[in-house]
Amino acid sequence: MSSSIVYQRKQALIIGINTYKRDPLDYCINDAEDLSETLSYIGFDTKLGRNCKYTEFRGIIDEFAKTIEHDDLVLFYFAGHGKQLEDQNYLLPSDYDYDYLRDEHHYITDHAINVKYIMKKIDDKSCRVTIYIFDCCRKLVKTRGGDEDQGLSSMHAPPKTLIVFACAPGKTVQDETRNGRNGSFVENLLKYIATPNTDIEEVMKNVARAVNLQTDCF
Repeated sequence: MSSSIVYQRKQALIIGINTYKRDPLDYCINDAEDLSETLSYIGFDTKLGRNCKYTEFRGIIDEFAKTIEHDDLVLFYFAGHGKQLEDQNYLLPSDYDYDYLRDEHHYITDHAINVKYIMKKIDDKSCRVTIYIFDCCRKLVKTRGGDEDQGLSSMHAPPKTLIVFACAPGKTVQDETRNGRNGSFVENLLKYIATPNTDIEEVMKNVARAVNLQTDCF
């Protein structure tokens, strides 16, 4: 990543969830741990959450937001299941109960993390730059009536903010690996993110090209 801009600090919150009651995933914890290690190597202070239940998920977001200061560079990464409902994007905690799909419109608002909640917590801190990476289009989560969830919907990025999806909006990718440890997105992100003097947008373009060659999800 480029070092041409001097930030007060570089902060990262990394969350990976494998242990879902339905459709558990295989590589999200590895992806979160490996990205956290790489970011630490290039100067980030990282906070890592593994298999967070709802209360822990909200708590780790709230505590992380308290540590952010003006002019920080902040990166948020989530690997796990995510879904859209009524034009809202939600990140699912490990204890999300799919038995409530019959009344999901009411259940999801109090038992999943609305992406807007995360963004408000962080954006209120007036960061120099904020990067959100949503690696949560893995496998297909059944919604009520047997329809397939189509991943997350596109989002408008506020000023000084970059929003990155592991897939194009509305698409999904299987939770699979080529290197035996990581999903396709993080496998390629790890290759490029530590490249010296490379702008973060160029890093993400390189990652998208590489992932698309492997999965055709962009």
